[in-house]
Amino acid sequence: MTQEDAVYISTEGHASAMQKSRILAAVCDGMGGMANGGQASATAIQMIKDTFEQIQEDREVNVPNFLISGIKTIDKTIHEFPKEGGRGSGTTIVAVLVEGDHLYWASVGDSRIYILRGDTLTQVTRDHNYMLRLQSLVEQGQMTQEEADTNRQREALISFLGIGNVSLMDVNMDPFTLQSGDIILLTSDGMTKVLSAEQIKDILSENSSVEDKAKKLVETAVEQNLRSQDNTTVALLQYQETI
Repeated sequence: MTQEDAVYISTEGHASAMQKSRILAAVCDGMGGMANGGQASATAIQMIKDTFEQIQEDREVNVPNFLISGIKTIDKTIHEFPKEGGRGSGTTIVAVLVEGDHLYWASVGDSRIYILRGDTLTQVTRDHNYMLRLQSLVEQGQMTQEEADTNRQREALISFLGIGNVSLMDVNMDPFTLQSGDIILLTSDGMTKVLSAEQIKDILSENSSVEDKAKKLVETAVEQNLRSQDNTTVALLQYQETI
C-alpha cells in the first residue's frame, strides 16, 4: 500500500487565548485513482506550511482570505503537474488555523474536521462528493433517498486540489470561538469510512493524552478494516485556557 496522506502541525502544545499564538494543522489525502497522489498531498502540505510561516509575524492577516488564497494557489500548482496517461493529480485538504481562541477552517474534498465540546461531537465540514448533488435531487423530489444512498457514484469527489479553478470549498468567514477543553480533529477518510461518529467520540472522550487519543483512533481504524485498509491519518489539537 502506498502512503498518499500527508500531515502537518505547526507546533506542539496547546493553543492559548492568552498567548494570542497561531497554530496551523492540515491533513491531505492524495487521490489514489489519479497520478502522483502522494506527491500532490506532500506538495499541498509544504505549500501551506511555507505560506503560514511567512505570515507568522503579520498580526493583521485576514485568515479566511489567507486560506482561500492558499487553496487556489495549491490547486493551480497541482493542476500543472505532468499528466500520466492522461491522468492528472489530486488531493483533498482539511486545515485549521487557531489564532488565540479563534478557530478558522478550510476543506476541499472528503477529509473531515470534527470538534468535540463536552459530550457533543460535531462535523463542521461537508464531504465534497457526488452525494451533495444527489441530495439536492432528493430535496427537489426528483429522486428518492434510497436511490441516492445506493448510487454507485455517490462517493466520487466533485472538488479537490488539482481540479483546476477549484470553486467548491468550505471556509468559515467568521471565527468559531473555542472553549477550554475543545478538541479539534482533522482526519482523512481512511478513518471516517471505518469508525462511526460514536466510536470517534468515545475515543476522544477518554481520559488520556492528545497523543494517545490520536494513536488509538488510527489503530482502531486499522484493526477494523484489515482487508482493504486505506491510508489513515489524523491531526488532533486541544484548546486549553491558561491563567
